[in-house]
Amino acid sequence: MTLLLNGAHLPYPHANGFHAGGERVVLTRHSPVTGAIGLTSVRWRGEERAARALCELPPSTSGPEQLLWPDVALAAERAAWVWNGALHVLDLDSGASERLYTAAPGHTLQNLCSLTGAGDRVVVMEHPEGRETAVTCLEISVSTGKADELFGKPWFANHPAHSPHDESWLTFAHEGPSQEIPDRIWARHPTRGPEGRCVFDQATERGTLAVGHERWMFHDLGAVVCAYGESEAGPRGLYTLYPDGRAARLVSEGDRDWHCDISRDGRLAVVDTTGPLDAPGRGWQNAGQVSDVVLVDVATGARTPLARTEADRHPRHPHPVFTPDGTAVLYNHGDPSTGEVAVARVPLPRAAS
Repeated sequence: MTLLLNGAHLPYPHANGFHAGGERVVLTRHSPVTGAIGLTSVRWRGEERAARALCELPPSTSGPEQLLWPDVALAAERAAWVWNGALHVLDLDSGASERLYTAAPGHTLQNLCSLTGAGDRVVVMEHPEGRETAVTCLEISVSTGKADELFGKPWFANHPAHSPHDESWLTFAHEGPSQEIPDRIWARHPTRGPEGRCVFDQATERGTLAVGHERWMFHDLGAVVCAYGESEAGPRGLYTLYPDGRAARLVSEGDRDWHCDISRDGRLAVVDTTGPLDAPGRGWQNAGQVSDVVLVDVATGARTPLARTEADRHPRHPHPVFTPDGTAVLYNHGDPSTGEVAVARVPLPRAAS
């Protein structure tokens, strides 16, 4: 394990953080002592970190619970994020940033957004202040700031994300207690599902799977998703699912899977866990605020432990992600002695690279 930056965390797992041809990653810096927050670009490969500050942000007006989750365009040097009720964009080359869109009066923006690969459009969710229902999904032009409504939902919808395989598809989540939501994962397409439709049937003969933390694939029109240990039914673990009608498939069984990512060639996946992988029980039973980072072979389901770290409230979730070339996994590493969170890199075993 190599620490990339202390006092920092990765973008949300279904967002992209890599830029400069995949050689650098955009991280959020946050000091719980001073409240200072900003974005930094770090070279993840090799021994020289070459950290470069991108921007500093004013204190949160929404209290200490608001976190900064940027998304970086896959094919443009541009990042987007929501902060203090407004959507911002940043040119990663020049360092110039602008406030692109502010929530309508009496409304607020969710703190997760999705930027297209070309960096020309951003999708974000807006809802009335203090009420995470009547959610409206907006698509905002980076060049004009014009906002177009894509769809609305009378329930708590969040986690919007463009498919990197086909950006006409957008996934979003029916949020809420995972054991009570039988239609968590939705996908929207302008003609095949303009209001979105559920794309994972969570019902089984033994009950309902509690699922979440979906992440689009790069190599195919599909996603990986975790069926949590709290599920009343099984099998629990890592699944693949598809919005085009193909059946969901269990990739690898596991009773503690939490967040997931998939390599860009689709051969490998990675999960973090709610507790030690080898501890008895499932879900958060006997978890001890520990999380393991685990490599999964998509073809066979075989698992290889990569690292062990602390697990607590955001941002102390590991949120493991593959580097673009698939040679390493980055994750948020909690230090039990200092309480600080750092971003760490772990190389993949040679046989898996």
